[in-house]
Amino acid sequence: MPEFRRFLSIANKMAAVVAGIGLVQMLTIASSFSQSSSPRSLDELYKTRDRLVTELEQPPSPSPEPTLLSRLVPVAANPQEQLLQQLQAVEAQILVEQRAKDDLQQAVRLANRAVETKRQQNKSIESSQQTQFLWHQALNNLQEVPQNSFLASLTASKTKEYRENLTLATSQVQQAKSDFLAEVARESGLSEQASIGVCNLSRECVHLRGDVPPVSPASLIKLPIAVALMQKVAKEKISLNQEVFVNGGNFTEDSSTQILSPKNYPLHLLLEEMIDRSSNTATNQLIDYLGADYINQFLDNRGYQVTRVNFKLMGEKIMPSNPGSGPNRLTANELTEMMVQIYNGETPGAKLLIETLNRQYDHALGFAALEGTKAQWLGEKTGQNSLVLGTTLAMSIDGEAYVMTVIDTRSGDLQMRQSISKIADYIVRNPSF
Repeated sequence: MPEFRRFLSIANKMAAVVAGIGLVQMLTIASSFSQSSSPRSLDELYKTRDRLVTELEQPPSPSPEPTLLSRLVPVAANPQEQLLQQLQAVEAQILVEQRAKDDLQQAVRLANRAVETKRQQNKSIESSQQTQFLWHQALNNLQEVPQNSFLASLTASKTKEYRENLTLATSQVQQAKSDFLAEVARESGLSEQASIGVCNLSRECVHLRGDVPPVSPASLIKLPIAVALMQKVAKEKISLNQEVFVNGGNFTEDSSTQILSPKNYPLHLLLEEMIDRSSNTATNQLIDYLGADYINQFLDNRGYQVTRVNFKLMGEKIMPSNPGSGPNRLTANELTEMMVQIYNGETPGAKLLIETLNRQYDHALGFAALEGTKAQWLGEKTGQNSLVLGTTLAMSIDGEAYVMTVIDTRSGDLQMRQSISKIADYIVRNPSF
């Protein structure tokens, strides 16, 4: 019975010691122990702890009589105290190893589930996302394994393996989403040249040929011009009430009801007519006002590798003077990114641009497509000529904003609306899209 009481006393002391140290202290103690002691596994730690407890149960040896030398030279710590310190280090390392073992085992279980899910998946977006999620969670568990654990080296090798699997799973998710967009394009009657880009404002994006420039950007090119204009007025502190003379040479067939004769118009009106009414005349005058070189340098500085403004816009017959040289270019991906920047407030004058996009007169594409769905239309810029039909629009679904761009050749309003509504409906049902 005295021996049992002694063991309880030792155990209580250790419980108080372990409970009294924080996680950082525990890891520090365990680290010093693991660097200076021989146990290299959790089982060996358990055996070492049992041995130390047994030694602590033994009656302490009587202290020798002090000598002159012992008075002059510091005496080593009491053997019992040394054993308690060793036991404290062992207990701390045991906690570290138990935690590491649990985290590693959970990571392996998640990885096995990811492998099984991939084996059983039907290549749908949902099953691909589940595999991706499991690999992501497995990696998170590995990252919880303490660096001073005996399992650290094994964890490092598994981390490399799991990261490669996560990269592959992410690629498969993107492919599944692209396959879905291709299916939407086919079902909607879009051509094989159709390009689609979809992003949320966190830049989680998917596209179908979104990096392929269409044969013409049509009036979609007006959005980059508007963004470049807002950059100039913000940087040079120019008032949007400043008037600009609209030269007669910039006239062409136009949908504007306000830009009618050569005279001065305020910049804000030219901007609004370019976006709201898709005025070609206002666009041509703003190209002259800004200069194509300025616009393209701005686009290059913002990282747009394809989008360029090289040629003024014209109607069916009237060619504006000094039209430019070379085609205008953009891609669905770059246009979608431009809209993301606007709706994230990352570009000068974003608030005014959002208000302008929300007032667009043409409601035949995105606006009409979202009627009857659970997606709320936020704003849009459409474009159409004899070669292409397209739109880039913003919408809100359950409080989260998304941007969608659809551009195609040889398709009509109906096909365009069907593709937009199908994508919006899918996102409503699958917010993680």
